[in-house]
Amino acid sequence: EYGRVRILAALVNPMGPDRGMESISIINITSRPIDLKGWSLADGEKKKAPLSGILKAGQTMMFSVPGTAIELPNDGGIITLLDNRGLKVHGVSYTAKDAAKEGWTVVF
Repeated sequence: EYGRVRILAALVNPMGPDRGMESISIINITSRPIDLKGWSLADGEKKKAPLSGILKAGQTMMFSVPGTAIELPNDGGIITLLDNRGLKVHGVSYTAKDAAKEGWTVVF
């Protein structure tokens, strides 16, 4: 079921100070709700930020990135979505060029 929930977009370089102001949006592409209890987002350093909530069929959800949980560097990076078993469900990468426009959202 790889890819049943996908990383849709990320604000990796918000206006002003970055720390704790970034966000990541995910989407449920299935026809069923998915419980995100135990799921997490991970950065390139394998640090994790826990997710929660019910993601309804076709719904998108945006998560703020806590300043101490994971980092989205402005010089490029990776974001991985892990299910409640710690298995990779989806992953994306972005470049310094993608993150260069302050306040713009990177769409994957």
